Amino acid sequence: MSQNIKDMLEGVEVIFNATEKVLDGMSDGERIQIKELAKTVGLMVAMEPKNVLHFVNHFAHNTELAYVTRGKNGGVIRGQRVVKPAKKAVSVTSVDDAVTVATDIDDL
Repeated sequence: MSQNIKDMLEGVEVIFNATEKVLDGMSDGERIQIKELAKTVGLMVAMEPKNVLHFVNHFAHNTELAYVTRGKNGGVIRGQRVVKPAKKAVSVTSVDDAVTVATDIDDL
């Protein structure tokens, strides 16, 4: 591996470690906008937020420390995503009975 690639990987590792440190400092359920997270990480590693944003975004989407949501209350949320209970499945037999009745009417 070339020295250029090693230097780049070390820079990315520093960004990932800083992002992890910020997320570790948050309490469960706490939310932060991805751009605010990038600003904080940028200050920690002495880089422009626009240069660390893609790496912070990648880390936030692929870590077990937090999850990402969209919308009005979206952002990076510390903790595990709450799993919604599954909806009850519709009974297929009721649809089959309706088809049988319709077929019987056509025979008349």
